[in-house]
Amino acid sequence: MPKSIFIFYFYSCFILAPINIIDSSLYSETLTVLLKEAKKLEKEAEYKQAISVYNQALELAAEEKLMTDASFIYKKIGLIYYKQKDYRKAVIHLKKSINKDSISQNTADSYFNLALIYRKLKQKDSLLWSLNNSVDLYIKEGDSKKKFLTFSKAGILYKKLGYKQEAIKYLLLAYDGFNALKMNAEKATVSGSIGDIQKQLGHIEIAEKYYQEHLYLRLKTKDTLKISFAYNNLANLFLELKQYDLASYHYNKALELQKALNNKKNIGKTLSNLGVVYYLQNNNDSAKRMYNKALSFKKETKDTLSIVKTINELALIAIEENQYKEAKKHINETEIYLSSVVDKEVLLRNIDVKSKYYLGIEDYKKGYLYKEEAFKMYKELFNEKQSKVIQQLQEEYESKLKQQKIDELSYSNTEKKQTIDNQKKKLESQTVLLIFLGVLIVLLIVFYVYLKQKQKIKEQHVEFKKLEAVFKGQEHIKERISKDLHDIITTNYDGIRLKILALSKAENPESIGKTIVNDIKDVNHQIKLISHRLSPLGDKIQKATLREIIVSQLSEFQHYRKIFIEVELPLPLVLDMMTLNAQTNFYGILLETLSNIEKHSKATEVKITHWVKDETILNFKICDNGIGFTQNNSVEGIGLLNIKQRASLLRGEHEFMVTESGVCLHLKIPIKENLK
Repeated sequence: MPKSIFIFYFYSCFILAPINIIDSSLYSETLTVLLKEAKKLEKEAEYKQAISVYNQALELAAEEKLMTDASFIYKKIGLIYYKQKDYRKAVIHLKKSINKDSISQNTADSYFNLALIYRKLKQKDSLLWSLNNSVDLYIKEGDSKKKFLTFSKAGILYKKLGYKQEAIKYLLLAYDGFNALKMNAEKATVSGSIGDIQKQLGHIEIAEKYYQEHLYLRLKTKDTLKISFAYNNLANLFLELKQYDLASYHYNKALELQKALNNKKNIGKTLSNLGVVYYLQNNNDSAKRMYNKALSFKKETKDTLSIVKTINELALIAIEENQYKEAKKHINETEIYLSSVVDKEVLLRNIDVKSKYYLGIEDYKKGYLYKEEAFKMYKELFNEKQSKVIQQLQEEYESKLKQQKIDELSYSNTEKKQTIDNQKKKLESQTVLLIFLGVLIVLLIVFYVYLKQKQKIKEQHVEFKKLEAVFKGQEHIKERISKDLHDIITTNYDGIRLKILALSKAENPESIGKTIVNDIKDVNHQIKLISHRLSPLGDKIQKATLREIIVSQLSEFQHYRKIFIEVELPLPLVLDMMTLNAQTNFYGILLETLSNIEKHSKATEVKITHWVKDETILNFKICDNGIGFTQNNSVEGIGLLNIKQRASLLRGEHEFMVTESGVCLHLKIPIKENLK
């Protein structure tokens, strides 16, 4: 139920009963004057003076033994103390109201107001006792507007306490009463509340029926804000049912009304809900547009929790689209607000997004640190929720026992007492059994989740070890590249410098010049190979597809290295559909293989074949007709290590096979794991 409606109900609980003087002969003129004066002072918020006048009226009522009037006056004084938040005095006077007249409507009102005070004081047992007494008295009363308003408010209280069946019972009584009295606004509120409870119970068709009626009645009352809430309730229901078109339609209807009222807080929330709908439909562009619009409204209203929720979703979309700079910007923005966020579910979502981001940019160390932090928080949340479930079951059990004791004391007849004892034993047995079954189910769920998480942690540990190996391998590659660069620059360029210095004294400078040119070409080629190891694709992928880049590279290799390339065309379309990281690693493997063939194989021909197995595994085979592995070149060098690490990052397998005619590299790459 929308918050504003809930607040309306609780304020309406203290609507004061009018002074109905049915027969003036029953009341002294003085008492009537005092009550009118006290009511006037109360309206003007002159509470101290009002209490003083009510006390004078109380003395007069006591003298004349007017118990109903005394009950009414005590109730009025109790409500004034409630307004002043003096709950102790409020309770004292409301109980005195009950003692003066135990069966009137005044008493029913006093019980209900006591329930509201006990709710404020978080005394659940006393709350239920007061509430049950209030509705029991009202059931005996004739039909009236006040009776059905009380049932409506009682239903909402039971709903808040988690007693859904009791809540539905009194809400339905209120529904029937408002229907008979043609009170559409009140009936609309009750319909919405019943819809909420039926939705929580999983009775979706019934919930939809009441939500539709809620909307229909709100449209009749022409209350724009409440109509928007009715549209929003239906939209939430359709979202849960995955009926996204209907959800989107109702959210948009709610949005139109909220914009007309310039209700910025609700506009922001509804735009966020629309973002969720579009995201679940895989329409990321529309989802981002809605989230960004929502964010601007939420920042205006300074709704910190809601701001962080929305930025989290924007960051997640950016990660899914491999827009890591955009994702980092959103993650950094959440840091501004996180210090004031206490909602663990929102914090968990933020940590999970950070984990996905760092894993996406291949910072595996940070990624798995955040993943471990998220898992710890998830366990905390899970334990808290399970504790609440067990606590609620225990409270319900204790509440039923206490209620049974109260019922027992209300009977003096031995036969009835025996009946109650039998019922109590039966109830206790059933309740104990229910609690036992409930706790057993909770424990089974906890055990299942524990096993599942244990398995997940084990898998993550294995994955972490793999990634750690990849990380160490990459560090080794970087060290080797650093050493190679040092050797190239210091050794080769020193040699070139000496040749250039000797050029002026040489007998054959032209021959030495050609040697220098060839040396420079060789150095450039070595630097190019190192560059390919660091960033194989570079900015090429911005201008062409991976398949086009591969064909171009093979043509260049054949032309400059004088090694014939036989390749099966066209190349697989799936290569262009892989993520940028996957394309980079695949292309890096191809370049390393060609480099090894050029340097070590003495091959004259290379044959490249490919096929897809079961639509899940891409097979790629590169074979040469060279000398194969020898004792000198079989040791794993930087090139083979680079191939091994990149194959691991692709979550694939690689195998070098020595054949009669040379060496073959066989790559097996899972398709689904590497698609965008």
